[in-house]
Amino acid sequence: MAERRRQSIEAGTAAWSPRALWTICLGVIALGLLTDADMIWLWALLVVLGLGTAWNRGVQLRPTRSSRHWKVALVATFVLAFAADIAVQFVVRALQWPMPNTLGALGAAVTIALLSRPVQARLVASLRP
Repeated sequence: MAERRRQSIEAGTAAWSPRALWTICLGVIALGLLTDADMIWLWALLVVLGLGTAWNRGVQLRPTRSSRHWKVALVATFVLAFAADIAVQFVVRALQWPMPNTLGALGAAVTIALLSRPVQARLVASLRP
C-alpha cells in the first residue's frame, strides 16, 4: 500500500518527460501548420483531442497546495510562448517568407521547451507532500 502511494505521488508530481515535451511541441507546430493550410476545423479537432487526452491521463492526488509563485510563473511562460509566436510571425510576414504561422509556432515550441518545462518541473515539485 505504501509503495503504491509513493508511485502515485511520484507520477502526479513528475516533470514533463522528454516524450511529453516532444508531444506538446509537435502539437503546437502542427497547429501552426494547420492554420497555414486553412484547416481550422482540424485545428479545433486536435485541440479537443489534446484536452481529452490530458484530462484522462491526469493522476489525482490528495489536494496539496502548490506554490502560487510557480503557478504564476508557469502561466507567464505560456504568455511568453504566445508572444514569441506573434513576434516570429511578425518578422516572417515582414520578410514575406511562406508559412508564418508554422514558423511562429516553432518559436512558441522552443519557448515552451526552454522556459515552460523547467518552471513546470518546479511547480510539480512544490506539490510533494
